[in-house]
Amino acid sequence: MVAAKLRGEMRLIVLALKDLTEEISDVYIAGENTGIGSVLANKGGIITTFNLRGTRLSFMTCHLEAHEGATHYMNRNKNLAEIFAGARTDPHFNLHDATIISHHMFVCGDLNYRIKFGDTEPTTKRKSGKRTVNVKKQLTKKNLNSPMASGPESPPPPVPDQPAAEERAIHFAQAKALVDAEDWKTLNDGDELAMALKKKECLVGFTTLPCNFPPTFKVARGEGYQYTEKRTPSYTDRILWKSAHGMADNVVPFLYEPCPDFITSDHKPIRGGYVVKMNRGLPVQPSTPMPTANSITHNDRQVQLLVSGIKCTNLPVMDAEILGGLSDPYILFVSSPKPILWKKAWPSTKVIKRNLNPVWEEDIHLSLDRDGCRDNEGNISLNGSMLYMTVMDEDFSSGDDVIGTVELSLNDLCSELDTTRGQNEHSSSVTRSFSTQRTVISRPILRNGQEFGMLECTISSAYLTAKETNTFLKSAKKVRSKTKKRSVTNRIFGLLRNP
Repeated sequence: MVAAKLRGEMRLIVLALKDLTEEISDVYIAGENTGIGSVLANKGGIITTFNLRGTRLSFMTCHLEAHEGATHYMNRNKNLAEIFAGARTDPHFNLHDATIISHHMFVCGDLNYRIKFGDTEPTTKRKSGKRTVNVKKQLTKKNLNSPMASGPESPPPPVPDQPAAEERAIHFAQAKALVDAEDWKTLNDGDELAMALKKKECLVGFTTLPCNFPPTFKVARGEGYQYTEKRTPSYTDRILWKSAHGMADNVVPFLYEPCPDFITSDHKPIRGGYVVKMNRGLPVQPSTPMPTANSITHNDRQVQLLVSGIKCTNLPVMDAEILGGLSDPYILFVSSPKPILWKKAWPSTKVIKRNLNPVWEEDIHLSLDRDGCRDNEGNISLNGSMLYMTVMDEDFSSGDDVIGTVELSLNDLCSELDTTRGQNEHSSSVTRSFSTQRTVISRPILRNGQEFGMLECTISSAYLTAKETNTFLKSAKKVRSKTKKRSVTNRIFGLLRNP
């Protein structure tokens, strides 16, 4: 058992094969309540994070606000952000939530998103024949009570001005007709969660598979699907996942289906199967000779990054109106593992005062620490290493606030570099021409699964000696390579040093 947590009516259990036990480390677990007053644990979520073979995995279970309607839909989106903000797992990442720090994160549970029909009149086709069912017929008070009201030929689109009971009956009949016709596409088109993901109103960057099966809620406790007419049949039970930048292809789903024989709930649970490629393979065997100190220290090359053309657009207002109603943004450059960039503080840009669309007229030079980039065999490896460009808002009164983060794979940023070069060279060797990889970045700034503007820049990378680094930086403008003289931790709590 990797982790187990019971929190009110929520439970999260993560199991792993015994063979993997010794390879799992840094297990953290946290939760957040979103019930009444954010105190009751009937709603909320639990998150666990752990490391396996150089891969940081997170799993979250949640139970979001119930019921149909626009207000409940918006509260579900809000619930997710509250869970991510409150359930901070790994204490080594005080600036970032689990959606940012995880190489791969899975979210599952009763998300409670419902099927919502618009003004369109869906046409469905039965799988068992060629008959096409046109769902147009208007229901009246007379035929709502008819035995045919839930049949495939009777449901209409909703009528906004109808009483709640009548509208619920129409929604039920419409959904039931689509279920009977096995028209999963039209049902998925009306899925609130799919709409929210498309509009980026929650879980930005997450992916889920289409539900090519009957809705899992609300059903009678028994085998199969016997829907309760008081609720519109909906896909409330879901599994989603998000992979870090450059790792999307490392998760391959192969199973996504309900469990129709589960009879102890008014939901049918969902199960999913995924192949996840780890950042590192099997651990080094004890018989494998490790490199000596001399074999890995004579090479004076380092991975160098030059970040240029940095700008943000559409940042949120972070300051009170009395202070100008804008933001005072700057960017921190945070690494994982920490030793890659940490030197008593994180590198950063200058602060741009009162600006929601800042442009930095400076380039940032980042020199990656050699020891922080080494794998177990002593070779330079950035597999699984991350660069977090975290946009902050300076606030002298209450402490600086995190606006959001763009997470980038250092391995992707340096994928074209030959980091084996120099293994047999000495620092006195004649300098040869060097290659540079150039990556254009344009990505959303994320926090708690929500989007807070865009960040654009160009990142040039090279594997260089000290002399080559001077040449590499000649084309840059106003190069900034020093870290802030005040620690990030103190800045967040408003305890300033050497401003």
